[in-house]
Amino acid sequence: MWRRLFNSQQDPGNLEQLQQRIALYFVFLTFFAILFFGISDYFLDLNPVLNRVRLVYISLFLCFVFIMVRYRKFFLAMNLMLGLILIFTIINYLYNDGYQGPTLTNIFVFVVAVAIFFKKPLNLIWLVASMGSYLLLFYLEVESLIKVSKNYQSPRELFLDNAISIALCTIFIFIGIYLLIINYQKQHRILVDLKKENEIQLAELTALNSKKNELIALLSHDLRGPIGTLNATLDMVDQGILDKEDLSKILSGLKSQSFQLTQVLDNTLAWVISEMQVRETEKPETDIKKLGMLMVDTMGGQALSKNQRMVFELNGPNLVVNLEAKEVKIILKNLLDNAIKFSPVGALIYLSLTTSDDKIRWEVRNTGKLIPEELRTHLFDFGAKSAKGTKNEKGTGIGLSLCKKIADHLGMRLGYLINESNENVFYLEIDLESTKYHS
Repeated sequence: MWRRLFNSQQDPGNLEQLQQRIALYFVFLTFFAILFFGISDYFLDLNPVLNRVRLVYISLFLCFVFIMVRYRKFFLAMNLMLGLILIFTIINYLYNDGYQGPTLTNIFVFVVAVAIFFKKPLNLIWLVASMGSYLLLFYLEVESLIKVSKNYQSPRELFLDNAISIALCTIFIFIGIYLLIINYQKQHRILVDLKKENEIQLAELTALNSKKNELIALLSHDLRGPIGTLNATLDMVDQGILDKEDLSKILSGLKSQSFQLTQVLDNTLAWVISEMQVRETEKPETDIKKLGMLMVDTMGGQALSKNQRMVFELNGPNLVVNLEAKEVKIILKNLLDNAIKFSPVGALIYLSLTTSDDKIRWEVRNTGKLIPEELRTHLFDFGAKSAKGTKNEKGTGIGLSLCKKIADHLGMRLGYLINESNENVFYLEIDLESTKYHS
């Protein structure tokens, strides 16, 4: 319970909790001050009435502390304590030499506590009550309208009692204000860190929302054309205005577009999954040669639509490794799709796999127009400008950025270079774990 009350990290944005925590510091300082004053009054042999009153005072004070800590009634407990302190201050004035005694120092501490812990109008009410009570008693004593008890037997006792009171109250105020400043500084640092964290999260959410809007716009643009063409074709088929030759040409075009649409939808689904992070990656045992041949077979039909041929090369021994096969397939499919798109009709497209003891490297190579130097640094940015293919195939601009995001997340290296044969080369390097064996 005590740890919870003094825990500065409980709710970094709750200033009320900070004030309650500082109030507890002041309460315990006040309690120790009461004990110290009681001991000093005893040794100075002051009026015994004060010691009896102080016992009642301490008992009631501890009851109010219990209310504060056990039931967390901070506002009620603080008001009861202030009322108790004010009553005791008045009694102390009457039984401890009036304005010559240390009562004024108690009033100063009282005013500091009121200024820190209360807002208008309560702080003004307590201020008027404390200063008004003291000034009224002071006036009544000066005018001899009340009688105060005289305890000091010599100027030395007067000095000692007031010096102890001034010193203790000074230390009390210093420690109290020091704790107040330290706690507010800690609170400020916590709030600054929280603000920075919120700003980072807001920036991430803003970027994600921007990507979402771009993705929706790209999908709407890329899906509208093929769907419109399909609707128009079906409408003409229903009307019987197409002969077999025209229908064959249109269906061939729709088949080509269907490859692109499938790729767009696959990438979109993969992007959504990667952003939502709804599943953990799996690393099944994978024959990497079979994986490469599977990718060539999968993308071969799309390459044939442009009379292209895909070639798989294995450099080094075949390996069976624990690999994020699904993610690697997404990356290789995108790289091969781009190679088909930007290679001329009848070109050769190579998927090569190089193996060693500690890593494997996939390369997708194709001839054709090289990527301009000014675009290479932005190849893997989301929504990067996508050029049309050699047969005006369209892209969405999210494929490479998706591949880069997946590769970075899994600790793989995805990049682009131009080889000695002046070919475009996209590569994917994967560090191997100890769990592997030759096939």
